[in-house]
Amino acid sequence: MNTADTITQPHVAARSPIGCNRSVMTMVTDQERHQLEDIAQLEMRSLSATARMLILRGIEQYNTDTAAATQA
Repeated sequence: MNTADTITQPHVAARSPIGCNRSVMTMVTDQERHQLEDIAQLEMRSLSATARMLILRGIEQYNTDTAAATQA
């Protein structure tokens, strides 16, 4: 057994949630960026995590709106 076998690797936190392995790039205005930064600060999240949260909420709202429109 050598030294490398006995050294345990420190736990490294994942940079993104499990299963998230695709990036999306978008352009925003200065005002939108400032709003995103403000939300991130309030939520105590990174800018990327905040953008992902808002995207997921937007998708959920879109699906709700679309389902309601198709049932009408």
